[in-house]
Amino acid sequence: MVDHRERHDARFAVVAPTYNNALTLPDILQRIDATGFPAIVVNDGSSDATAEILASWARGHEPPAFCLVTHERNLGKAAALCTGFRRAIELGFTHAVTIDTDGQLDPEQIPDLVEAAEAHPHALIIGTRDDTRPDYPARSRTGRRISNFAIRLASGATVTDSQCGFRVYPLDAAQLPCRARHFGWEAEIITRAAWAGYGIVNVPVRCRYFQAENRVSHLNPWRETVRGILLHARLIFTRLTVPARTRSRGMVAPR
Repeated sequence: MVDHRERHDARFAVVAPTYNNALTLPDILQRIDATGFPAIVVNDGSSDATAEILASWARGHEPPAFCLVTHERNLGKAAALCTGFRRAIELGFTHAVTIDTDGQLDPEQIPDLVEAAEAHPHALIIGTRDDTRPDYPARSRTGRRISNFAIRLASGATVTDSQCGFRVYPLDAAQLPCRARHFGWEAEIITRAAWAGYGIVNVPVRCRYFQAENRVSHLNPWRETVRGILLHARLIFTRLTVPARTRSRGMVAPR
């Protein structure tokens, strides 16, 4: 197996936040492990069997191949990501590949995103799911396209799937201050990265969609829609009223 963990001056780790995904987590861990990249898993206060699964996995994996961080209570995806990023920085990594653990995305494509990051080390690499597939949720398609358009208005950046969590972050970009919490953080960081001069690279990725009875989702669509509208309105207003050199100052990253 090719060791992907360090290439040139960049060092990559996988950051995988997880919350009550015990049914899909073991398979995802095995598949991440098979890529050869070290994994930092953030257990975001799970109340199912996640803790036991991760404890068992940790006993069979020595650092730095596997690192476990636990939130005692659920703090949301933004906080889980930022916890993982801080640990990656502490361990000396320069880039973090992020992937959800609900089983929809393919860890086998991690090397594809890393390859793009190696070609564009100062860019945010964002996975793009095919929204023309007949099984792609219609409500998600509409929300995604509105979000893509709003990000372009706010930043000028072209992103084709602002709602995909399969990404590679340069870890200095991941530290840009954002006010948004929960899922909105992933939209705001795109805008702030573009404001700060980071490139945006879109990479096609595969995605599977489970039937409703087999789907594990912690997203409240109505609540996140309201949050998204307020978020994009704030960012567009900021672009119109705040000088470019000061747009990313004065905020606190979620903890």
